[in-house]
Amino acid sequence: MKNNSDSIRAGMKAWSLCAIISMLLASSANAAEEAPQPDPKVFEAIGMMFAQGSGLSRMEFSDKEIDLIISGIVKGMKLKEVPAEVQSLQPKIEAIMRVKMEIARKAKESAGAKTSSANKAKGQQFLADLQKKEGVLKDPSGFLYEILKEGTGPNPTMNDTVRLHYHGTLIDGTVFDSSVQRKQPASFPMRGVIKGFSGGLTKVKVGGKVRIYIPSELGYGDNPRPGGKIKPGDTLIFECELHEIK
Repeated sequence: MKNNSDSIRAGMKAWSLCAIISMLLASSANAAEEAPQPDPKVFEAIGMMFAQGSGLSRMEFSDKEIDLIISGIVKGMKLKEVPAEVQSLQPKIEAIMRVKMEIARKAKESAGAKTSSANKAKGQQFLADLQKKEGVLKDPSGFLYEILKEGTGPNPTMNDTVRLHYHGTLIDGTVFDSSVQRKQPASFPMRGVIKGFSGGLTKVKVGGKVRIYIPSELGYGDNPRPGGKIKPGDTLIFECELHEIK
């Protein structure tokens, strides 16, 4: 997980990249005048992509600040190069951006904490109800599992590499990852996956199937992959068929 300074540097990098893109657009303005005029929505899309790509859309600006930013973009599009007096403002720009990014980071953390708390509560209730179901067992570490099909041979250990098919969903049925849908079994070391998943696989033999119910603390917790279907605090369900222990 990146620290605050890493996040700030990443944000400034994105900001600088978008500034470069804007200057490239400005330098090609004359050539664009000779080209067929595209749908006006295309130009609006350029502005939207700039706001998203630069990270500006994730920061809080007043209406006056937004108007000034738009004014600056309009002026910049007509320039061949950034004037020295504008370049001299770079330290102030960076200082403002640091403040804005820190505010955005705290707001995101607060929203994430609320989402995590709500998802954990739903997950805890789901698991509590599930324990009443016949055939569902609980591991001392906290995950639940049920054997759907008995296999043969040994159970994998944490030192093994396994080959299997898996189908991962959230408690509402949303599919977030599935080798079954890709029609391609996966192979990985048991120590290279989340604790609830590897722990559940130790319960099944080769040729068998197991369904694993993983509370967030044994899954991705409060820090799932950004932009994915798994949200902070989510309980996960995996249905796995073990093909081979390597």
